[in-house]
Amino acid sequence: MLIARILAMMIACASSVDAQTFARAMLDSSAGLRITTSTGQTIVPEKDSGQVGFAAPAISADHRRVGWLALYPNCCTSYPIPLKLVVRTAGKERVIDGAALPVWRWVFVDGGRRVAIRQTPVHGDAPAHYELRDADSGKLVEAYDALWGAPADSIKSRHVPRWVRIVDEAKPPI
Repeated sequence: MLIARILAMMIACASSVDAQTFARAMLDSSAGLRITTSTGQTIVPEKDSGQVGFAAPAISADHRRVGWLALYPNCCTSYPIPLKLVVRTAGKERVIDGAALPVWRWVFVDGGRRVAIRQTPVHGDAPAHYELRDADSGKLVEAYDALWGAPADSIKSRHVPRWVRIVDEAKPPI
């Protein structure tokens, strides 16, 4: 009898985590991040080792995922840089760092099932690197590298994947 009750409680807890949806994600005055679930629960993610802040929080269209950029100090700038995208879903956090370059833009796509990122070096004129990843697993779905020296409007070409155009048209988070 006791075992049956414990199992029922474990199943209820597991299904509530799986069904967790997010209502709001916002930065607070102390460089922290506050996430509110649809049931009113507040989640305050901890900073990673060396992380100094958060930026660009967003909730997916289906409200099942929330993401943000993790900011780290940089030797060569007066400001921290976004080196990782963190996506939280069903109580788990996935870290996406792509090609180990700063993530200057990111967006949920495909109803929130995937994330698209745009990465470039901090300074200099280098082509952008793009990645499309599964939001739940973090696995790479597709990558795209802009051509060196290509005109800025070439990204509007029909040969460029739709998700690349979406992330490029997104408002820069920083």
